[in-house]
Amino acid sequence: MTVSNKAGSICARLISRRFLHKNEVKELFLDENVRSQVDDLLKSVGLELVTHIYTDYVAVKVRKDLEQSVFDNGADGNQATNINLSRGAIALLAIVWAKLILPKRQMQIERKTLEGDNQMPLLKERKPIPKEDLSSLEESAIRADFEEKLGGKSKFSQYISELSRHGFIRRREGTITEGPMLDTIIDYSYLAPRIISGCLADVVAIERSAGDNDVSV
Repeated sequence: MTVSNKAGSICARLISRRFLHKNEVKELFLDENVRSQVDDLLKSVGLELVTHIYTDYVAVKVRKDLEQSVFDNGADGNQATNINLSRGAIALLAIVWAKLILPKRQMQIERKTLEGDNQMPLLKERKPIPKEDLSSLEESAIRADFEEKLGGKSKFSQYISELSRHGFIRRREGTITEGPMLDTIIDYSYLAPRIISGCLADVVAIERSAGDNDVSV
């Protein structure tokens, strides 16, 4: 398969499936020509590749310079996202992200610092965070805290189903864990400061306090 065909195949799969595991597209990180052609192809249709060292996935999103024109919905204002998440689902997404990704990322940063690895490539072998240390949420607890604030039982169920359907979360036997899109598509450097010192500052403070006292959330 030629470089052009490899790049086209990767782009087609990314656009149709929205995300891919890095193991499925190793050429992106091992072949500069493939990566360059993928970037060019995506750019030509207004998209860009999204990934980072802390996620196992790659995804695509609308280019930053085109967001205004893409999401401008005329008289109705701006669309919230290009996958038509409702505003309630976006609010719930921010809450889930703060509870699942913030503590995980802090743990990852601390481990990276301790290992003294400042040049970690995207596919470098690294020690995974032990499974028991990964964050998960009890759906009943999230419902108890936020169901009424987000419009009641039926609305909350709608919003959480949206997040699951689009790959932001996984739901299993009453437990919520992160899905492939949650830590891949959302810009940590943009959202973290706004959550830590902004609208969800109280939620983050509670989470940290619970962690300091070894209380499970």
